[in-house]
Formats: sequence, C-alpha cells, structure tokens
Amino acid sequence: MQYEVTDQDTRLAKNPHHIFNINVIVTHLAISQVALEIGHGSPVGFLLIPAISGAVIAYLYFHGQKMIATQSWFVGAHWTLAWRRGRNLLIAYGVAIVVMSLAAVLGDLFGGGLMMNDLSMEDENSSTSIIEKIGMFFGALVVFFTVLYNFLQTGISVYDAGKGIIDPKIEQFLPRDENSNAELGEIEDERKSENQNTEKE
Repeated sequence: MQYEVTDQDTRLAKNPHHIFNINVIVTHLAISQVALEIGHGSPVGFLLIPAISGAVIAYLYFHGQKMIATQSWFVGAHWTLAWRRGRNLLIAYGVAIVVMSLAAVLGDLFGGGLMMNDLSMEDENSSTSIIEKIGMFFGALVVFFTVLYNFLQTGISVYDAGKGIIDPKIEQFLPRDENSNAELGEIEDERKSENQNTEKE
C-alpha cells in the first residue's frame, strides 16, 4: 500500500532499516571475525555477537516508541517493522545459544573419542567434541538464514520507504487512526491505471 508522505517521512522511515543492516554487517562480519580470533574457535567468544546486536535492536525498539509518539504513522510503522525484524534475529540467537549449549553438554557427556582438532595455531593438540562442533554448525546455520532473509527484506524496505510504501499488515502491530497518512492505493492499481492511460493516448 502506498501512502501520502513528506520528504521528512521518507527520510525518517529509511533510518531504522539502515541501522538494522549496518548492525547485521558489523556484528556478523567484523565482530564475528574478532570473536573467532579471541576465542580460538570457542563458541563463548561468539556471545559478543548477540550482545552487541541485541543492544542495537533494543535501540530500534525504544527509539521506535519515541518515533511512534512524535512522528507520522508511516514513520512509526517502518520503525515497528525494523524492530520486528530485529525480534526475529533475537529469536534466532536464542535458538542458536540453546542448540550450542545443549551440544556442549552432550559433547562433555558422550564425547569420548569423538574429538576433532581445533586447528589452533597456539595449541596444536587442542580439540573439541564432534557433537559440539555439529551444534555450533546448526546454531550458526539458524542465525545465518535468519540474517540473510531479513537483510534482503530490509533492503527492499529502504526502497519502499522512499516511495511511501509499506505492507498494510503492519497495522496489526501499529493500528491506524484519523491522523495517519492518507492511503493512495495499492501499487498494482496504480500501474494498471498508468497502463490504461498510456493505451488511451
């Protein structure tokens, strides 16, 4: 659905999506590399990622509440959308932490001879249970696909925000009122009318 928006609306509506994507890039690329080197392959170092990312997502929520109260419905709706994507990421972190913690416990209990070399430069003899390695892999996989999907969707939302567009389903989480941005119609309807006008000419 497209809405009647001002230049300020489109600018402010893009901001939460930029913040979300910068957070994803910095934490999951730069910070993950730092965590890998600091922890020498240990999953404990990777707790830096949800800690830092979680702080940014908390900002999206609390600042989003301020934007809802002080800016137009359209701006608030985009901040709400960015927060909900951040919420998906928090859920993925939680699942990954549970999976890795469970794998670590099972690895300690049943690891036995099922050990795998850590390929550490400092300690050539260091090794980790294969069960724990598998848990790390599946935990990372959950986060990876969640990050990838939401990153791509957020890129689309930046474009939509610039055009005054947002999915009307967001009204479930931020209801409209009489002061909300006026609806201009569905994008498909506008394209049809443009095509009809072109044919008439």
